[in-house]
Amino acid sequence: MDRDPGVGYVTSVEERRLLREKKKRRKRIRNFSILGACLLLAVAAFLFSPAGPFGQFLFPGSEEHASLEAEEGQGAAEAKSTPHLAAHEANPEIERERKEKPSNPAPPAVAIVVDDVGNSPENLPQWLSIDAPLTFSTMPYCAASFDLAERLYQAGQRIMLHIPTENEPPHSFSGKGQLSVGMSRENVFATLDADLATVPHVTGINNHQGGRGCNDLQLMTYQCLWAQERGLFVVDSDSSAHSQVTKAATGLGMPRRRNQVFIDHDNNPDYIRSAMRRLADIARSNGTAIGICHFHRPNTPRTVGEMIKTLQAEGIHFAFVQDITN
Repeated sequence: MDRDPGVGYVTSVEERRLLREKKKRRKRIRNFSILGACLLLAVAAFLFSPAGPFGQFLFPGSEEHASLEAEEGQGAAEAKSTPHLAAHEANPEIERERKEKPSNPAPPAVAIVVDDVGNSPENLPQWLSIDAPLTFSTMPYCAASFDLAERLYQAGQRIMLHIPTENEPPHSFSGKGQLSVGMSRENVFATLDADLATVPHVTGINNHQGGRGCNDLQLMTYQCLWAQERGLFVVDSDSSAHSQVTKAATGLGMPRRRNQVFIDHDNNPDYIRSAMRRLADIARSNGTAIGICHFHRPNTPRTVGEMIKTLQAEGIHFAFVQDITN
């Protein structure tokens, strides 16, 4: 039987076409298989890498190590930007939990403000040895201000900002960050905000020197308004005969806290003992009394510490200045 020559030709072409398509399918399958294998390898590499969820089986401790390295890197950056914080973190005395000194404002109660903190740490150990509530008024911008305020706060004491204020000529300048007569409200607020940023844990304020500035009712009103808006109390140091601090504070509805005795005006121990006795007498008569002494004077911390023990034995209570009024 004869074959149609056309049939053999068509069949041959069709076979070649099918063969080509079959090769293409095999190539696609091979390519997909290779891609799938690569994807599976990549997923497996991640899952069992140090960063993956199953990495701990192949790399025990790697996650903890990476976390530790991140923490150390962050700590180093913070320490570089604020070296004083790194120093505190390395100090076991600072690291322990803070326990505030017990304050007893029940009459008769005495509150003592310790002025001029910041220039030198020389008397710090003696102040830290006093087991009674004291309020340490700290100068802005001084070399040891931040560290001393931090140490005293961690020891259970409270901190105030000791604001440099314009004095009478020829010694008008009382320190960096000073308030001066004629300042606008905005200038006063900006100056005090900058001062406050240099001293940690501040709860109140009083003035450093400042005879001329403290006698200016407008300037002291701006100061007290700033303190009031920031939730800080005000103590009138009574450092000038015509101080307007109390008038400015009470005019804004703030409690009256005014110094009544300069404890170490004369640094003779007998004078200090006598001044502490005067404070106790005022507290017995009026219920409360506020006195001011100074951080750096040589006989002050030892004698004040001795007298606190003596007066406590006689029934005098000691409180933070924030906790009483007069």
